Amino acid sequence: MANQQDEHRVESKPMNTEDRNIFPPQAGGGVYEIHVKGHLNSQWSDWLEGLQVKLLDNGEMILIGSIVDQAALMGVLNKLNRLNLAILSVNNVNRDINMETK
Repeated sequence: MANQQDEHRVESKPMNTEDRNIFPPQAGGGVYEIHVKGHLNSQWSDWLEGLQVKLLDNGEMILIGSIVDQAALMGVLNKLNRLNLAILSVNNVNRDINMETK
């Protein structure tokens, strides 16, 4: 009986970053623009999955960049939540992500 179970067992291993990048954009990835109340400087970019930080004069900021999938997007949103930053909007955008950061 144990042999039959072993025959049907599928080994699972965690996906590395390279494997996640093989999925097409329709799998939840793409370029996202996240509008947040509050400011962080550009040094936070690496911690926020490499998103570019654009500070606005009204005390808000826009994070923009490529996010590989919905799990990575949720990771960024959870990080912002842990910093007590209010998320004003999240938009999937199709445009060039070259932005001038302050």
